[in-house]
Amino acid sequence: MTSPVMDLRQLQLFRRIVAEGSFSRAAAALGIAQPALSRQVRALEDELGIRLLHRNGRGVIPTEEGRRFAESVSPVLDDLDRIREETMAAQGVARGRLRVAMPPSVAAALGPALMRHVRAEMPGLELSLCDGFTGTIHEWLARGEVDVAVLNTMRRSAAVKTEPLYDAHLFLIHPPGDPRVEKLLTPSGEIALADVASLPLLLPGRHHGVRREVGAALAAAGLVAGQVEDVDTLSGVKRMVAEGLGYTLFAWDAVSLELAAGALAAARVCAPVLLHGFVLGTGAEVSPATRAVVRFLREEVRRRIADGRLHGSLN
Repeated sequence: MTSPVMDLRQLQLFRRIVAEGSFSRAAAALGIAQPALSRQVRALEDELGIRLLHRNGRGVIPTEEGRRFAESVSPVLDDLDRIREETMAAQGVARGRLRVAMPPSVAAALGPALMRHVRAEMPGLELSLCDGFTGTIHEWLARGEVDVAVLNTMRRSAAVKTEPLYDAHLFLIHPPGDPRVEKLLTPSGEIALADVASLPLLLPGRHHGVRREVGAALAAAGLVAGQVEDVDTLSGVKRMVAEGLGYTLFAWDAVSLELAAGALAAARVCAPVLLHGFVLGTGAEVSPATRAVVRFLREEVRRRIADGRLHGSLN
């Protein structure tokens, strides 16, 4: 008599149960009945001759053997997913609408390249691209209103799955030729964080990632900003800085057009270098199109950092 053989579907179901920590949550996410899910796991355990999961009052956790098994099969399933997605993409299968949200600086740097890539490689996909502060973007992703998001590292949460993207260098943005700033610049044209703290700053509200990063950096250096006012509008704060109402901190790409036009100037923050970290976030269900876009964004960031078009480093 031929013994049953575990199949790919069983492995995928088992991995999802481990990830969700619950049969009921996994069943709801997968759209299948919980008894059917339980039968598949029992069949897999019978085939392997080991217990894979422990049930408890809060759900399920893998046994030691189950944990090792999950760690072993996960790379194999990832490789199979990648092969399937690449095959589908090569056949032009990526269709429908994909909603991508980014902070303004990232949208300025990566948005045009992403649009060109989707048009050339995924013509059946309708790309919807929007920008906003990371607090708002995080809410969109958590509510399922966007499929892919670039978030500040301060916005990581259990509600969304994230992976590292890059750290952007922060620059003090000031009017060109500003005498107050010019006397603080180092010979290389940078400005120390201690000197930044002495200036009147116009920053996003306390719930935004860049404000938290600046606050954390000041606290770590034992510094306190002398004057900070909340301005939660990108276009508005640019105009205010240009008119001499204060100074702000941005990644280079958020103000690249104004810098090129000579409307604003920038000095990289040093001693220490001030970083604005970004991660890629995805929703609960990740489609082949989503994976393809995430892969492109990671590769594009690597290319731009390597050739100097993006002012930052891989994180």
